[in-house]
Amino acid sequence: MKQVFLVLMAGAAWAHDLYLMPANFSLAAAGSLRVVYQNGDAFPVGSSNVKPERLRNTRALMKAGKAEFEGITAEAKQTVASVRLPGEGTAVLTSQTVPNFIELAPAKFASYLKHENLGHVAVWREKNGEASKPGRERYSKYVKSLVAVGKADGFYGEKTGLTIEIVPEADPFAVKAGGELPVQVLFRGKPAVDVAVESAWLVGGKAVVKVVGRTDAEGRVKVPVKAVGPHRLHAIVMERCADAKAADWESFWASLTFAIPGK
Repeated sequence: MKQVFLVLMAGAAWAHDLYLMPANFSLAAAGSLRVVYQNGDAFPVGSSNVKPERLRNTRALMKAGKAEFEGITAEAKQTVASVRLPGEGTAVLTSQTVPNFIELAPAKFASYLKHENLGHVAVWREKNGEASKPGRERYSKYVKSLVAVGKADGFYGEKTGLTIEIVPEADPFAVKAGGELPVQVLFRGKPAVDVAVESAWLVGGKAVVKVVGRTDAEGRVKVPVKAVGPHRLHAIVMERCADAKAADWESFWASLTFAIPGK
């Protein structure tokens, strides 16, 4: 994961975050909302689209009900959709991609693992004679975003059942800059242990991207909140692929976007 600021490691340019950026993170009342899929390491705007046919579970979940995304369309550098939110409270927007395959040369795969704080994979490859072999990886991405509609209702912590997800354990819309947001990372419904969590936010209109900690034995970490405005959290779990013919490794990418309100 990215360690400091704007400029990305050139050797890791193939590793793109996928995240949702709604047109508004806070609405006075239920209605239609434009949602943008951003694909890329920059924040808050990506660099490429994601093909609509690769997307699944495109929906908004609320206490008031569920609504499916509509009009999902790939534009030149982003993918857009709309959703009609069914009521008041917190909306949890979700999507995931179908698995995809990539093969990287040994040096590039090693650089990618370092870049994404996946050191255990590099250690395993070294110990098992794979370090000099290409990295064969299957990956899928799981994205969430929180939108406040009218009055708060505690739905921010709803577990959506995505294979990997970042679950807030406090209402982000009630957190102030200078505070902390506790979150839990779940993988297949269980705590994801020792996973690096990255946070991205804006300072003076420029992105700061930083690993803020690793999850504990319960999959939890406290995320420092440094500024008002949009934030993106990001985490990856990588394991040996169950289908050895398909790939050697399988990674599961999670993102969560939300906004910290001003005074």
